[in-house]
Amino acid sequence: MITLAELVNAVPLLIIAIAAIITLLITTFFKKSTDVVFAVTIISLFAAIFFYFGDLEKDALIFTESLRINMVSIMFSVIALTAVFISVLSAKSYIEKEEINFGEYYSLSLFATLGMLVMIHSANLIVLFIGLELMSICFFVLTGFLRKRVKSNEGALKYFLLGAFMTGFLLFGISLIYGTAGTLDFIKMLQNQSLVKQPLFLIGAALFSIGFFFKMGIFPFHMWVPDVYEGAPTSVTGLMSTAGKIAAVGTLAPFIINTNITSLKVIFSVLAVLTMLFGNVIALSQINIKRLLAFSSIASAGYILVGITAMNEFSVKGVAFYLFAYTFMQLGAFILVSVIEKPSDGSNDYKGVNLDDYKGLASKNPSLAVLLTIFLFSLGGIPPFAGFWGKYYLFYAAIKSELIWLSVIAIMLSVISIYYYLKIIV
Repeated sequence: MITLAELVNAVPLLIIAIAAIITLLITTFFKKSTDVVFAVTIISLFAAIFFYFGDLEKDALIFTESLRINMVSIMFSVIALTAVFISVLSAKSYIEKEEINFGEYYSLSLFATLGMLVMIHSANLIVLFIGLELMSICFFVLTGFLRKRVKSNEGALKYFLLGAFMTGFLLFGISLIYGTAGTLDFIKMLQNQSLVKQPLFLIGAALFSIGFFFKMGIFPFHMWVPDVYEGAPTSVTGLMSTAGKIAAVGTLAPFIINTNITSLKVIFSVLAVLTMLFGNVIALSQINIKRLLAFSSIASAGYILVGITAMNEFSVKGVAFYLFAYTFMQLGAFILVSVIEKPSDGSNDYKGVNLDDYKGLASKNPSLAVLLTIFLFSLGGIPPFAGFWGKYYLFYAAIKSELIWLSVIAIMLSVISIYYYLKIIV
């Protein structure tokens, strides 16, 4: 039976769930209600963030121990909610410009947010899967929200097909994990140290991880990222590249870090290097700013994996700080791209998203040029911007874990990113 204490602990999730249903009903039964739906969405997101700060020290298992509310899950949830809040707040003018200002946009954003929170708080594999699918389905629809544009439809279809394929890996992994562990509970798995010696459990864990590496954009499960980011409405791209990534990292990272299995460090180190290398090198040749930022996002996933690979007391804090900084610099860049992007002229392609369109921006709009420069310098990790400190804490965690070689490679590859960011600015 659900107790009052459990409901109190779940207030932020309940706020988002109720708001998502209310916005959907308002959109269904009332025409020209987008302003009301927008207001409800913003208020609910702010309220959810506010209620999370009620008790940061809590550590509780609720709803038959399927959800865990603790400081780590609260931290990642607040970062994800902040990303959604900024994204939705900035999206209104963009979707009005593109003539897609429908209430369903806000309702889908809230349902996606609910999926993120369920993922981050999950203490059970099935609950985690439900949250992941809720978020993913909403993203599939939002990607194709510009229905009259071929690239938007193409991006949505690619995302759906590849996402469905990766769901198969995830479910098969869960079945193997359950078959060997005899439980779906994360805590019980962590307590049973003998599981890591069972081949079937390791295969299941690998397949399970593939599903999350896909969401994070880790090499070689990243191929959907550039096409989907380019095809989706720019406001949706910003949402997926920040909140979606935060949800995946906030779900998987604490579990991996708590296992602290030395053999995994080698595998994750190789994946991190390949992800950073591929993202940064391929970004050098891009002429479309959305695709450039997509490959930059892949590289950022590699930096995050460096912090996760450390598996020490600095890992979670370093990853959380980087994600918090990343939210502002990545969203800030995409918001400015959406502002500079030209409204639809009836064609099937986006206008004003090529690097040539950014030439002379300083003379046309100095304030936008300055802001874009700050966000890009921060993404590049140039001091004293937040991106530099975010990468510093990630690499510091790796050094403390005696992964000096990995930190050196990450720093060298991070330097490459400065070139393609400067290509936009100069």
